[in-house]
This record gives sequence, structure tokens and C-alpha cells, in this order.
Amino acid sequence: MHSRVLMVCWRRKLFFLGASLLFLLALWFWGFLYTTHITEEGGKIVSVRELMLGSAHGRHESLLQRLGFHDRHDAVQDGAIPHGEQVSAQFEGDEGGVKFVKPTPGGIRPGKGRHTNDWDVIMQDRTDEGKLANQQLSAKGQRHVSDEMRIAAERQSHYEHELKRMGVPVIAGIGPGGRPPPAQRLVHFDLKGAPPKISYLRRLMPILKTLGATGILLEYEDMFPYGGPLAPLAARNAYNRDEILELLKSAFALGLAVIPLVQTFGHLEYALKLKEFAHLREVEDSPQALCPSYNSSIAFVEELLTQVIEYHMPATNANLLHKEDIERLTPKLTHIHIGCDEVYRLAECPRCRHRLKDQLFLDHVYNVATIVRRRWPHLRIIIWDDMLRHMAADTLQASGIGKLVEPMIWVYAEDIYKFVQSATWEKYASVFSTAWAASAFKGAHGEGLLMPPIRRHLENTLRWLAVMQGEGNRFTHGLQGLALTGWQRYDHFAILCELLPSALPSLAVCLSTAAKGYFDVSAKTNPILSSLTCPEPTGEHHAWLEPHKDSLMVMFSRCMFPGSMIYRFMLRLATLTAETEEYTDAIRQRRGWLTDYNIRHNFSSAARVDDLLGENYRLLNSVSNLARTAASTLTEVYDHWTYGEFIEQRIFPMLEELKRLERAGEGLKKRRVWTQRPLPYLKPFEVLGIDEKT
Repeated sequence: MHSRVLMVCWRRKLFFLGASLLFLLALWFWGFLYTTHITEEGGKIVSVRELMLGSAHGRHESLLQRLGFHDRHDAVQDGAIPHGEQVSAQFEGDEGGVKFVKPTPGGIRPGKGRHTNDWDVIMQDRTDEGKLANQQLSAKGQRHVSDEMRIAAERQSHYEHELKRMGVPVIAGIGPGGRPPPAQRLVHFDLKGAPPKISYLRRLMPILKTLGATGILLEYEDMFPYGGPLAPLAARNAYNRDEILELLKSAFALGLAVIPLVQTFGHLEYALKLKEFAHLREVEDSPQALCPSYNSSIAFVEELLTQVIEYHMPATNANLLHKEDIERLTPKLTHIHIGCDEVYRLAECPRCRHRLKDQLFLDHVYNVATIVRRRWPHLRIIIWDDMLRHMAADTLQASGIGKLVEPMIWVYAEDIYKFVQSATWEKYASVFSTAWAASAFKGAHGEGLLMPPIRRHLENTLRWLAVMQGEGNRFTHGLQGLALTGWQRYDHFAILCELLPSALPSLAVCLSTAAKGYFDVSAKTNPILSSLTCPEPTGEHHAWLEPHKDSLMVMFSRCMFPGSMIYRFMLRLATLTAETEEYTDAIRQRRGWLTDYNIRHNFSSAARVDDLLGENYRLLNSVSNLARTAASTLTEVYDHWTYGEFIEQRIFPMLEELKRLERAGEGLKKRRVWTQRPLPYLKPFEVLGIDEKT
């Protein structure tokens, strides 16, 4: 009985559940037909909701009414359609619904009331939707650009942080993603002092190419094998023609351009010091500059240029390469640098003193450049710019040199604009269509340095990159490139500057920076370490390059580049030189028992002197050992003339001073009896060599 009651209950529940489901299904089907779709004639699908509610923009009239598909009687009463007119509209279906086509001329005519411009309103709706889509795309594009700018700013911020950590100057506008580097990067070899063996220069060529060099600026001076009437100009250890030929072959094989630099006005000491050419001097007591008013001066300059240029021309040097290579590499020589810097003695001789200095200088440059253009019309002519800086633009333009030469603007200090102001750049751009820039990797911060200050040279290079970016657009053809100069003497009579092997790390740092357009902070992508065969940096706590902490750049002593033994030798010599100078300065100025006064009067304490000589013995032994190894170390790169000169200039003076103090100290220690005070003194007149009576 109980089970039957349960069955009746379950049947009723199932009946009510089925009825409810049928009711909900019928309700959903009715709603679907009413609110979603109806089938229009032709089988195309039309949205009833759209037809009833109109535009999605919230307008009250329905879409059918705006198209004219409303009750004809109502339309006539409203005045929208005159009696007897037919309404025509064309529908074109597509997959997204109804596509409305503008009525033909025989269809709907403009009428009065709110339906007059229905079609224009519809098209305006579609235009608005297009504008909205374009705005959305534009917003996406702006967000993309904004993201790129943010990423670039973060990358630049990280780059500048690394620069500060390494002690490298941060220069505005210089960094990854900036402007391209200078098109030409020339490395200057100054051969008028400590000329390296050609074999060493050839070993450097591939390294320079890897670091980004595009050419070599070769300043021969007296190292070129002059012949004929100029034979006396060649130094006793000048290169022979076969050696220069080997150097040119190496450069051409690597695609490095060679630009000879021949001084043609100032810095002609190597020629004018000789008796044979002394008559060409501007002033008798100085061989610094020649007199431009002599015809023989112009003939001398033309012969200089002829011998150097002709040797570098393919037509006269057929053995330089194989015949098939000559055609490919012709012309080998595209530029010639004619110097003309620092002409200190000018307009002083009787022939010149009545003329203006500026006009005298410009006329000589014009004459020399005209000779080059006449004889070698394909050559482009470069000059140093310093003699032009103070001249007026009108004077330069009137001289005619603007179409003949290209100035190479040189500044080796950190502040470029201190020496070449914006007005000077503007003046140059108004006269010359292009120009060059010149920085330095050695030989610029002291005549007697042993090691170049790499941080200063790096900052000079970075500053030049920024200046070239800012000023290059002034010139019609922009700036051609950057020359990295490496001076070996300040002039022909000065002592030797930093030797080339000791400056090779400085050259690598500056050249790689110039080639990239910025200093690459990554040891992996910066070619410095790999080019110089340096070990990979270890540890992340210290930067791989720290020029602000390591002024002598001892880190490069672990490298194995050509001449690295000389680099390590120079580090030891620099350390010993500093210790010796500190010791001798203390003896003369701060300690009281081994001064010149004590020595002159043989008056001191033996015990005190013996104490002071202890340091002297140590330094003397160290310097003597270094002197004994100097020749064998330097002979890798230099001949005996060069290393003999270097030892005499840098090591011999230290030995002499230490030995002098040793001899004086030993003499003071021998005395056992001293004279009574006061001691006799030198009178001022005796010191000056003046007779007291007069």
C-alpha cells in the first residue's frame, strides 16, 4: 500500500515537471521569433530588434521608418511621401545581416520633415563607427609608441648607471640606439719620434680593423725615404721603400685607407734645421716655418708632395698588389693632408712683414692646394683648422680655399666648445661643404708622460661624438669622420711622449667607442678585451673597466697584445719614477740632512744621512735592474736608436740623481769634525753672477 502511494506521487511530480519544461520551451521559442529574427522575402535574415528599436546610438525612430518602410498611409499623412509615389529601396544581403544600398534616383525623393536626410544620417552613423575604430587603432599605436619610449628610457637609464659605476663620463645624447657613428675613423701614426718597426705596425693592422678603424693617417716627417734633392731630409733610420710597400699592402688587404700627412708650412723643423734648406726659413733663428714669399719655398713643397703622393699612387707602384687587385682597389689614394697647423713664425721676414698674417697664410694654402688639384685632381685635400679659427667668414670666403680644402678641426681637451665655439662652427659651415674632427688617444696631456690618461682621452672621444652629432648638420655634406691622433713628440725638438705600445689600450678604448658611436658597457660585445687578447673579467661586483679608480689601467697588464711586454715595462717604470721623484723631492724639500745646503757645506749628521740613504740604495738597485732589461724589452718594437734615446731621456736621469745623492751622502758620513757656526753663506750677487761693486 505504501509503495503505491509513492508511485502516484512520483507520477504527479513527473507530470508537473514535464509540463513546466514544455511551457518554458514554448516561451523561449516565442521570444526567439519575436525578438531575434524574422525571414524576409528572398530568404535574407533581418533583425526585428533592430527594425523596431532603430540605431544602436539611441535614436527613437526605427530603422524601417528611416528607410521609408513604414505604413504608407502614415507616411502620406506625415508628408514624407507624396500621393502616387512609389517607394523603392534595394537590399543586399551579406553574412552579417542586411546591407543597405543608397536608393536609385527613381526611388525615394527628398521630402519635408525629419526623414529628408535619412540616408546621410545612416552613412554618418557608419562614419562615426569608422572614426571610433580608427581612434581605437590610434590609441593602440600610441600605447605601442609609449611602451617603446618607456623601454628605451629604461635601457638608457641602465646604461648611464653602468657608465657611472665604471667611472666613464655620461654624455647627453650618447648611448645605444642613438645616431650612427662617424663614417670614417682614422688612426694617426706620428713617425717623427720613436718610429716602430714596420713588422710591428703590420701586426697592429688587423687589431685596428677589428676595433672599427677605416683608415690610417700616416705622418712620415723624416722617416720617408726621400730621394733626389730631398735626400738629406731622410733620417739615418728612415724606412726604406720596400718596408713602406709592405705596410701599404697590409693596409690595402684589410680595406684600410692610407692618408699621408705632409707638413707644408709650419712644423718643418726636420727640413729647415738643415744647412741645405735653412735659406727657406721665415726667420733665421727658427726652423719652425718656411717663408711663403720665396718661389723656392713653393718648389720645395711641390717636390715634397710629389715624392710622397707618387709613391702611394697605383700607376707608379704596380708591384703593390697583383694586377687584378689594382683595378679593384684603384684609386688607393683618395686624400692628402697638407698640415698647416701652428704656424707660429709668420709675416716676420722682410719679404712678408708688410702683408697681413691672415692673408699671407690663406694665399699659401691656396697655392699649395692648387698645385695638388692641378697635378692630382682626384685627391681631396685636408688641413688642420687652428690657424682659421680667428679669421672672419668674409676673409675665408674671399680666399677661395673653401672649394679646395677640408678643415680637420682638432681639440684634445674635454671641453670642445671652449676652443671651437658655435659661431666658429657656423662660420666653417658657411665656407666649407664638409669637415673632419680630430681627437687624441696619446701625446696630448703632457710632453713627458709615460702612460696616457685613458679616462681623459675617452671623455674627449665621447665629447667629440656629441659635438659631431650636433654640428654635422650645419655642413652641406656633413662631417666626414673622426681622426684619433697619437702624437709621439710635441715638435721635432721635444722629447718622446708615450710610446705606442703603452698607449694601445687607450687607442682600443677610444677607437671602439668611435666605431660604435658610444661606449659599450658590456665586456662581451665591446671588442676591446678580445682584440687585445685579455682574459675575461671575473666577478660581477667590480666593473671590467674602471678608469676612475685605475688611472694607469693596470688591468691591461694581463693582456697579450703586440707590445704587451713593453706595456708592463712602462707600468713598472712609471711606478719607479713616481717613487724616485717622491724620494728626491722629500730629500730636497722636507728632510733636513741631505739637502743641497748640507751637501754644499759638507755639514750634516752621519746617522741621519745613513738612515736616508737606505731608501736610496733600494731605488737605485731597482732602477739599475730596469735599465738593464730596457733594451731587450724595447727591441721587440724599436731599433737601437729609439730605445737608446728613450733610456737616456727616462731612465738615465733617475740613475744620475740617485747616484749623486749616494755620493754626497757617503761624503757627509765620512766627516768627523765640523766647523764653528755661523757657516759662510752664498751672497745673492754671487748666485746671480753679478759683481757686488756694480
